[in-house]
Order: sequence, then C-alpha cells, then structure tokens
Amino acid sequence: MSAPPPPGSLPPPIEGAAAGALAPTERPNPAYAQLYRAYADAYGGIDRLRQALDAPVKTLGGTDAWLGPEARRWGSALDAERARLRRAADRILWDVYDRLSATPRTVARV
Repeated sequence: MSAPPPPGSLPPPIEGAAAGALAPTERPNPAYAQLYRAYADAYGGIDRLRQALDAPVKTLGGTDAWLGPEARRWGSALDAERARLRRAADRILWDVYDRLSATPRTVARV
C-alpha cells in the first residue's frame, strides 16, 4: 500500500469570498474543512512516523557489535515492525482521505 494523493489533489474548503458565490441554499460544510485540515496536518507529519524505525535498522545493520543468529532474528523482527508501522501510517492517511473524499464541500443552508 502506498500513501494516498497529497491534500492539494482535493478541492480546498470553501472559505472567504468563495463562500459568497454559493447558491443561497448552500453553505460551506464545516466537517469538510475540518477533515481537510486534519488530512493536511497528518500528511505533512506522517513521514516522521513512517521513518521512526529507520535509525535503529540502520544502526543494527551498520555495526558489527552484535552478530549471530539472535541478532539476525532481532533484525528480522525489527524490519517486520518497520514495515508494519509504514503500512499503518499509510492506512491512517487512506482512512482520512477516503472520509474526506466522501464528504461534500457544501451542505444545505437551514
């Protein structure tokens, strides 16, 4: 699974002067604006989460301080957890992206 498209690939929330151009029966959807901001924030910071285990993997692989079968097993487990963490980070983004994509930018004015 890879990361979903960046926030800029989706229409931004309707704000300011653009809100005045809506039909009288419509108004900007605050839920869309909130999800859009949450997606942009998550997308901007997700690389830190995706790379959280890169340094330990590099350290383990770049030194001869710990060798042998136990070190290989531990290294394999670390690699598996790094892959699992990356998949989880992508899943978080996809969940927010899917929800945002399904949320209308406008709602009926009541």
